[in-house]
Order: sequence, then C-alpha cells, then structure tokens
Amino acid sequence: MDFTFEQINAFYAVATTGSFSNAAEKIFRTQSAVSIQVARLEETIGRRLIHRTTKSIELTEAGKVFLGYVEKIRGLLAEAQQELLDLEKMERGRLTISTSDTTACYLLPGILQTYKDHYPGIEIVVRNSTSLQTIEKVMQNEVDIGIATLAYLKPGLEAIPLFPRFDVVICHPDHPLANRKQVLLKEVEKHLCVLLDDHCSSRRILDQACLTAGVKLSIAMELSSIEVIKNLVMIKSGISIVPQVSVRKEVLSGQLSMVKVRDFQPNRQYKIGAIYKKNRYLSLAAQSFLKELRNIPA
Repeated sequence: MDFTFEQINAFYAVATTGSFSNAAEKIFRTQSAVSIQVARLEETIGRRLIHRTTKSIELTEAGKVFLGYVEKIRGLLAEAQQELLDLEKMERGRLTISTSDTTACYLLPGILQTYKDHYPGIEIVVRNSTSLQTIEKVMQNEVDIGIATLAYLKPGLEAIPLFPRFDVVICHPDHPLANRKQVLLKEVEKHLCVLLDDHCSSRRILDQACLTAGVKLSIAMELSSIEVIKNLVMIKSGISIVPQVSVRKEVLSGQLSMVKVRDFQPNRQYKIGAIYKKNRYLSLAAQSFLKELRNIPA
C-alpha cells in the first residue's frame, strides 16, 4: 500500500469533524480536494472508509479501524516533533495537561506560575476534564500528563502519587453540624444536601461510601460546580460534601464551617496523582513539570 500523508490528513479531518466541508475548512483545502484525497485513499486501501449520504457522513467498520491507526500515527509524529524540540533544551515546546475542576482551580495555578517562571518558552495547555476523562485522554495520547484520582487507574499507565484527598462536610456557621469535629454519614442523612453530580470522582466516592454505610442522602440539588455549591451553602440552601482543598479559603474567613466525615477516615483516602502512558516518550517539559508536582504540599 502506498498512500500519502495528505490523504491520511484529509481522512482524519473528515472523520473528526463529521463533514467534508468542515474538514476542508480545518485543513485549509477546498471541499473537492478533500473529497478527492479520501477517494484516492479508499482506492489504495481497497475498502470504503466513509459512508456518504446527502446530509451526513458515517465511518464504515473499516473506517473506524483505520482511524484508530491514524490516531496512533499522529501521536507518534507529535512525539517525534517534541523530541526534536527537546534537542533545544527547553528553549521552546508545548506541554498538554488534563485535570479536574478541583485541581485546576485550587492547586494548579501556583504550580503553573512557578513552572512558567522557570521555563518561559514552554507553552502550557490545560484541558479541564473529570478524572475518568483525564485517564482516557492519557490512554489515547491526547495529553502528555494527567492529574487524577488514582482509584480509577487503568493498566498501561504510570502513576506518581502526589497527595491524599479528603472530602468533608461543609455547612453554614449557624448550622447544627457546624460545631462538630466529625460526623458519620448516617448523621448527614438527616439534612438536605447540595451535591456534585455523578460525573466527578467526589460524587462517585461519596455514593460508594453511602452504599457501604447503608445511607440514603436527601439531595436537593446536583451541580457540576463547587463554587456554585459553596455559594448555595453560604445562603443556607443545604449542606454539602466536597474536597477539603476547595474550601480552605472560606473556612479560614469564617464563611463556611467544615466537618470531617468519619466514614472517610482513614481507609477512604483516595490519592491524587500524576499519570502518563507507559512506553511513551516523555518530553523534557513533561519531566520537569512532574518535578514541580512533587513539590505540592500534602
């Protein structure tokens, strides 16, 4: 088989954008040029890769298989490009990170600032994803490094544990639980809760703990934002259970009260860690960033 990168690029653009017109715009070619390149690729391979209709396109089974290999090829080319850039010894380059709202908002800014001070030539891209999505992005070579809850780790990944995470009850300072040092989930059951939705690790951890303890919480609202939840708790719309790191500022200022959950101590410590794919070239930018992460205070 003898197909060109131009043909592969055209096919990838169509497969990932969902149309020939969008693909043409993405790779700065005419729609007819993209169509010709894909047709030539199909002729070379001897199989139809894309099923075309008047309104949409759909990958055939052969197209789905070929797309998987194209993604691997693109990943290897990106690694080669990065390794060549590393020959310039960190003078320039690109580092792509995926992590959750909590880490991105409450832990990452200071680390990124320190890193940028040390390596101003490195472009840093942060993709906001849940822990499960982050793990998948690392597996698919979409990012260099992920920061995620290690409880959901998959085979084929390397992990560097960074610090334990704790989820705590938060409530208004006037709430009956406010003066408690710790509570059982069974006691939380009596109060109205404003919780994170089930897309995040904190909620999955909480649901598993409630299942183990035989607890059914009274849920008033489910939200995707810790910041919104904190504001709702401040106006007495309920109590919540969130990562401790996300409420340090409000607890110190007296806006919120924090109570530890006995069910989470100590056997329900879920480590947060840095993850990267085994056997993938780890750029100098990624290696130096991992060193910065190890300096995070526990």
